[in-house]
Amino acid sequence: MFVLLGPGLGVLIAVSVVPIAIRGYAADLYGIPIAFLFSLVVCAITGPVDGALAWVVPISLRAPLTAIVGAAAAVGLVLFLGAELGGMTLPLHTLIPIAVIGALNTGACSLLTYYCRRSRTT
Repeated sequence: MFVLLGPGLGVLIAVSVVPIAIRGYAADLYGIPIAFLFSLVVCAITGPVDGALAWVVPISLRAPLTAIVGAAAAVGLVLFLGAELGGMTLPLHTLIPIAVIGALNTGACSLLTYYCRRSRTT
């Protein structure tokens, strides 16, 4: 579920939320493949964490924990890529929309996974 729907949700969130969150920012078509690949990596990291939490944690705690892991993975990936691709450092306030996108994306995937599994068993 994470790898199938996660990148699509990430692109949808990035195109609709980021221009609202950052004033003066206009979404362009060149950012869609970048958002897709970025969301794919974040969801590939967070999916196994959600799968492990599914065995021991109820959904009321699992979705927020998965969202926190997704936000941390998104920010960590940006910091890693920034350091590796040119040694650039970003101000911390620019990482907030990235963390929000990662949290919304992975939290929604966690809920969708839970309800999809639940509907199959009943």
